[in-house]
Amino acid sequence: MNLGNIRPAINSSVLMLYRVFAIVSLYAVLAGVLVFGLGSAFYAGSKTWVAPVILSQSDKDTLDLIGKTLTTQNTVDDLRLDIEKLKNTVAEARSHKANLEKILPAIDTAIAQENRHKRETGPVLANLDKQKNADVTNTQSALAQFADVDASIDHELAAGLITKSDATQAKLNLVKSNGDLTDSRIATTLLKDTIWAKTLPSTTYLDTLHKQAELESEIACLGIVIDTAQKQIATEGNQAVKLDQALKTAKQTPLWAAMQGARTNVALVPYDNQAVANPGAPVYDCYLSFIACRQVGLIKATFIGEQHTTHPIFKTDLRGFLVQLELTDPDSAKSKTLFVGSKPLLF
Repeated sequence: MNLGNIRPAINSSVLMLYRVFAIVSLYAVLAGVLVFGLGSAFYAGSKTWVAPVILSQSDKDTLDLIGKTLTTQNTVDDLRLDIEKLKNTVAEARSHKANLEKILPAIDTAIAQENRHKRETGPVLANLDKQKNADVTNTQSALAQFADVDASIDHELAAGLITKSDATQAKLNLVKSNGDLTDSRIATTLLKDTIWAKTLPSTTYLDTLHKQAELESEIACLGIVIDTAQKQIATEGNQAVKLDQALKTAKQTPLWAAMQGARTNVALVPYDNQAVANPGAPVYDCYLSFIACRQVGLIKATFIGEQHTTHPIFKTDLRGFLVQLELTDPDSAKSKTLFVGSKPLLF
């Protein structure tokens, strides 16, 4: 048997193998298209599937939330501490203001009484000053005549008309009268000072008015301090409430759950499938996407807020919300899809 005799058989076998390969490939492609079509149709019509996601403390978003949460909490603590300080400031300012306000009426009363006393005594002292000046003038005129009397005493003593004792007594009376005149002049001068103090503003009176003005200014400043502090307390209180609310909102996110543990299993639930995503609902994982399924856990909690991801099958944008999963088999979180409520094909 030579090559020419077996060539037709070889060609026939190759052709047959080619046809078999082509048919197998065609059916394989058709089977693949059919499976893809069935899978696409299944996921398009299924209302129980969810897309699992694994979150951990080392994720970028989790670390970012940790930093923001710590910053926000520190800000809240600082605001509360500042509010307490402001409240203490307000309490102290109110107490000081109340004490000053008790002093102010006493000062007003004292000033009014002093002014009334000046109005009453000023004119009287002015009349007494006039009378005193007249008395001094009369006394001075009378003493001017005593110069002749002094010379007369000396002549009478020399003539022996009076005794030496009488002459001495007469001279003493003359000296005493001069001293009384000097005292009267001093009293007149002092009386002028008193009249000036009673009729014109004195430095003491002006100092009292200055202290009264300072007291009124301090009371007004304390009122401003109290009002400003109260407004700041209200502003910072509202800010602290808003930040507390933001922290509460952050604690309702899956990233917060990831912050509390090393790993958190969550799943994105499309809005079309939200009817089955209830806490306590069973979660199933399937070996062949949606065949040979088994229960692997429960839905632990749901989170508010819209989330976006890529559709695990169609690779399109997917909108929905997140639920936290409590899985008995952590590896199930690595599957493309899980099912909630019941097995997708009841087996």
